Amino acid sequence: MYILEVIPIANLPPQVPQLLSYFFSKELPKGAIVEVVIGNRKVLAVVISSEPAENQKILLKKSSFQLKKISSIVSETPLVSETQFKIALWLSQNYFSPLGMCLKTVLPPFFLKQNLEPRMLNLEKSKFHLSGQEIQNSKLLLSRAKNIIKNITSEIKKTLRDKKQILLVVPEISIAKYFYNHLSQHHETVIIHSKINQKQYRQSWDKINSGDAEIIIGTRQALFAPFTNLGLIIVEDPSNEAYKSDMSPKYNTVSLVKKIAKIYSAKLLFVSQAPDVDQYLLSKNESLKLENKIRDLRSEIKIENMLSDISSGNSSIFSRELKNSIDKYLKEKKKVLIFSTRKGYSTSLICENCRFIFKCPQCSVPLRLHVSPADSLICYRCSLIQKIPDHCPNCNSYKLKSAGFAGSEKIKDELNFMFPNTEVVTFDSYVIKNIKQEEEFEARMRDLESFVCIGTQSIFGQRFNLNFDLVGIPNLDSLVTVPDFKAEETLFLQIEKLLDFKPQKIIIQTLHTKNQILETIISGNYEKLYENELKVRKLFWYPPFAKLIKLSFASPDRNKSEYEARILSEKLKMAILQMKFENSVKLMDPSPAFIEKQRGFYVYNIILKIMSDFKISDILKFIPSNWMIDVEPKSIL
Repeated sequence: MYILEVIPIANLPPQVPQLLSYFFSKELPKGAIVEVVIGNRKVLAVVISSEPAENQKILLKKSSFQLKKISSIVSETPLVSETQFKIALWLSQNYFSPLGMCLKTVLPPFFLKQNLEPRMLNLEKSKFHLSGQEIQNSKLLLSRAKNIIKNITSEIKKTLRDKKQILLVVPEISIAKYFYNHLSQHHETVIIHSKINQKQYRQSWDKINSGDAEIIIGTRQALFAPFTNLGLIIVEDPSNEAYKSDMSPKYNTVSLVKKIAKIYSAKLLFVSQAPDVDQYLLSKNESLKLENKIRDLRSEIKIENMLSDISSGNSSIFSRELKNSIDKYLKEKKKVLIFSTRKGYSTSLICENCRFIFKCPQCSVPLRLHVSPADSLICYRCSLIQKIPDHCPNCNSYKLKSAGFAGSEKIKDELNFMFPNTEVVTFDSYVIKNIKQEEEFEARMRDLESFVCIGTQSIFGQRFNLNFDLVGIPNLDSLVTVPDFKAEETLFLQIEKLLDFKPQKIIIQTLHTKNQILETIISGNYEKLYENELKVRKLFWYPPFAKLIKLSFASPDRNKSEYEARILSEKLKMAILQMKFENSVKLMDPSPAFIEKQRGFYVYNIILKIMSDFKISDILKFIPSNWMIDVEPKSIL
């Protein structure tokens, strides 16, 4: 008789034991797959260890529960490698997520659906270049999108000469396809992302596992591939929000990349238009080597004061300068990009009579007004769609009008009115919903000699494929409406991405012309902005000086959410004092989420600020299982 320790591939609360014990008649190797019973349901589990029962007789006698027998063996052959165990354990420990869900994330989507017999990776002789939080043997390369392949060619050739594999991680599928189309012409290259079918995924997986694949290109899923001799990891646009997973485990791709580099003793190369604050500090501390390969001149950037235009009688979305520039560039058969901060027609619909704002009944946000393809009000939180009413429910007035920031639909209406003979196209996630539509858009743009494109942030995925001669930003102020500590840094990095389209000129419209961020945008000299940011972040315990953790509680009852948040806050304050964590942990008092009501639930947040050398489980073990835990969140709002 043997006692088996297993990891159930199930969503167990992180506060409960993640390894469960069962008995079986014979020994099973580590990595074997079995079926076990938890409660009243059967789930798959991965064997961690097998030990003769007689070695644990004393423990079994003292235990207050009776061991169950495993239901069946699914695969006696080990199907989970030591590397996969290591990554899953790291994800569980660093993001306080159920170990079984972390293991499920690491395993390929075709796991157990075909005869999978991966070659187990032997890492016993691996040498680790990284230690603690340091990022040694890594560098940041500043490069424009069109120049990236040229600038990383030497690193690629050097790594391939050493007979080692290369992993190129990108934030979006369209960017993965761009690199694949270029690099596959010269090297044995595979691609991995969430939209390829299981057959393609398996083929790529097998080529990586056999060592036939020289270059692996993919989104964050590619990090879990079975590399045989990984020598270099390249991360494109490391500050991109898409690198933060929205599903449990809510890991940060850049943090995981550093762990993968440590496991495989691989070099790290981050490629970006400009460093973010974290990378800037690392380069200052010489933990990250900064290589500036940008040689092209910056575009002409002009700031338009919209207060002057409005006071002189211009009620248009566009300043006279931007309108005249669009006209001039179109007459010269050139291409124009209008960068829109919003989808739809406008951010809200209001009653002119009583100022009533139409809001989502399930979420505490105004409904977005859309007029195409049909007049409707849409909630971007819960996807609720309503027809536009013919009167105000508050005062019965029929005087309803759009309000707030103009969206891409309203911008398109105005452009069609001003330039009736011009092709005006829209690129946002409401219009372009899948890869096929994106490819059709690219093909259409290649056929047009001159056009105006209205693009939201989705257009950044096309910065490798498209060029624009003129870029206009109708309302810069709408890009910084959220009171987040990263707002100015994010705005600067977005403008830097717009420069990837190689425009001759950028016109920025704003109501506030005198601020430091505009000076930074024009000059591209981020040092002054970042130095001020670092002083503030250090003082208030924000990254990169501390790790943020967002704790969230949601209930249909607002009073219950507020009560639970207050109770947990007091419990954590007491724990911090009793455990003497004051120098390592700070707690922000509970508050409603920035969008308090979401999908019918009222959300309250508690923010923890943790020093980098502190073990987060020492404080998170006090969090009840009905709270959501987000380590390194996209936003603390």
